[in-house]
Amino acid sequence: MSSTLKDIAQSTGFSINTVSRALRDDKNISVQTKAKICEKAKDLNYIPNAIASSLRSASSKTLGVISADSFNPFFSEVIGGIENSASQYGYHILIGSTDEILKKEVSLVNMFYSRKIDGLLVIPVYDNSEEHLKLYQNLSIPYIFLGRYIKGLEHHSVLHNDVVGQKNVFDYLLDKGHKKILYIAGPKKVSNTFDRIEGLRQSYAVHDIALDDKYIVHAYGHIEDGYAVMNQALNRGLDFTAIVCFNDMMAMGALKSLSENDLKVPKDVELVGYDNLYMSQFMQPSLTTVDVPKFSLGFNATERLIRHIEEPTLEYKTIELPTRMVFRETTR
Repeated sequence: MSSTLKDIAQSTGFSINTVSRALRDDKNISVQTKAKICEKAKDLNYIPNAIASSLRSASSKTLGVISADSFNPFFSEVIGGIENSASQYGYHILIGSTDEILKKEVSLVNMFYSRKIDGLLVIPVYDNSEEHLKLYQNLSIPYIFLGRYIKGLEHHSVLHNDVVGQKNVFDYLLDKGHKKILYIAGPKKVSNTFDRIEGLRQSYAVHDIALDDKYIVHAYGHIEDGYAVMNQALNRGLDFTAIVCFNDMMAMGALKSLSENDLKVPKDVELVGYDNLYMSQFMQPSLTTVDVPKFSLGFNATERLIRHIEEPTLEYKTIELPTRMVFRETTR
């Protein structure tokens, strides 16, 4: 009985993806690795499935899209860029949402793979576990991450420069004389949270101001989370003159809480969001925020993925898109 790619992977210690690429003579796999895998394949009497190979090589002109949160309009704008780019290249897209649950992401990856898609665009969930890493290490179709990344995994990605984007916000507020700035950060495991807190810390270091970690609080990312965390900070009697939020959604919730507690924005407290959602310009007062090129994020990631589909040995690359502050009425 013929062995499988999984058998070879288990015997050699390499991932299924690496085994598959080695047996296809991928130039990015070292000569030593190819030799070890090919020798083991021979020992195990591995016979390539010609029918399966032909089915996998036939293009379906379909891309899978795994979004993180169907309730956040940020991702809707990203998907708009994906759709636009995909249609220009003659591709259709299938969309699924994880609601930030790893089990759903695993299920969607497997489902899309079974549908014979050509490639996968993923906004990964808040997880960095071994299971999460292996999910993509063993994936044998082209994929790309956008907006977020997974530490310890080599992959194509298109990101926005969150370190610089968040540093610019704190530079602006610290330059204005603010010393006590409340930061409502995102979930602890997500890459955007790591990077934005790094930007915050860099800004404080440049200004030679000690950072008190009690001014950093974490929340999930929805409007109600910003509202709840803001209420908690006020109930604790935390003293601050400015608030920076992980995203515009939480800034909306924070603004409602401030209003209900008779704090005027920006007279009493200045407020800054992140993402520049379409609705942020219509808030009352309109929200100062950081513009993330959401449409471009989706568009560029799709172009890169399609190029990878057409060039299977394309070198892994991270593309970083710039961000910029948009000044409106919640700052003076």
